[in-house]
Amino acid sequence: MSASRLMSFRLSSSSPSLLVLASVFILSSQLSHAHSINLDCSQVQQEVQCKGGFSDGSGTSNLPYVVISYNDDVLAQGHSSEQSTFTFPLPEQDYYILLDAGPGHVVELDMQDVAKN
Repeated sequence: MSASRLMSFRLSSSSPSLLVLASVFILSSQLSHAHSINLDCSQVQQEVQCKGGFSDGSGTSNLPYVVISYNDDVLAQGHSSEQSTFTFPLPEQDYYILLDAGPGHVVELDMQDVAKN
């Protein structure tokens, strides 16, 4: 058997495995992005109003949120409502917000990204 024919056989026999592996990789990367969590917040007077949601349109009701200072002090915490919203008093110091939907589904929003209304 010639070397080129042998090489051709090796490539063609491994091609289905590579194709399966590539398909699994592409599918798993699409699935990991199929359900990302989003958080939109805006400052309204002396409150911060937030609404969470998943990229597939589902809500984030009854999820824990924490408002944390840059010094790691907990400033506010609770759970989102049935409408996927939560509100807290505007902190006097710099802060960020965490909304936790479980492993791989945690979103952090810095105060710089809170819309001012």
